[in-house]
Amino acid sequence: MKKIFLAVATALAMFSCSQKEPVTVTITNPLSIDRNGEMVEISMAEITGKLQLPDTAQVIVLDENGLEVPYQITYDDMLIFPASVKGDASAVYTIAEGTPQPVDVVACGRQYPERLDDVAWENDRAAYRAYGPALQEKGERAFGYDIWTKSVSEPVVEDRYDGDLNRGISYHVDHGNGMDCYAVGPTLGGGTAALFPLFIPIVTRIVKSWITVRSDSQLSWSIIRWL
Repeated sequence: MKKIFLAVATALAMFSCSQKEPVTVTITNPLSIDRNGEMVEISMAEITGKLQLPDTAQVIVLDENGLEVPYQITYDDMLIFPASVKGDASAVYTIAEGTPQPVDVVACGRQYPERLDDVAWENDRAAYRAYGPALQEKGERAFGYDIWTKSVSEPVVEDRYDGDLNRGISYHVDHGNGMDCYAVGPTLGGGTAALFPLFIPIVTRIVKSWITVRSDSQLSWSIIRWL
């Protein structure tokens, strides 16, 4: 993670305060290198307040060329969007009332109680899952992250679960967009961490709980000794 962040100007002098006038946000890059597509966050409550809009209103974000920039509202009411700023320079983005254009989903995930409490997530390259408590109750040993291959950029996890659970279409077979080709079993799978006190591995058993934080998920694990 970068230790030096883009500076977002939030001083009143840097916003337009007239009714329905756009809000301008100045983002400063203190480094000598260009920063491309890095995430910026601004309080949505502050934006709607300055635009004098209701909480349910929609807005659009525009770059310096007037091109629309995709954004997301987080669980804690922050507006986040990717910004690009040249080295030792600033860039001005505009936020105004409006209906944003639809954008392709790049990353998503959720818990799947219908599939033994799996927690699965994906981006445009691959899909992943961690196993939940319902699987443990069946007596299975599932410690590691599972990895599903993808040959397409659009989301596939929802359809794969629905196919496997409701339509008899196994996600262990490639039907044209990838598959679950790994058997995790009692291994660390695709990158799960383990402790090794006295050279005896202690691993995470299953996901105990999870919460979504902004565009990430935090998983809480129950720990057992790997015998």
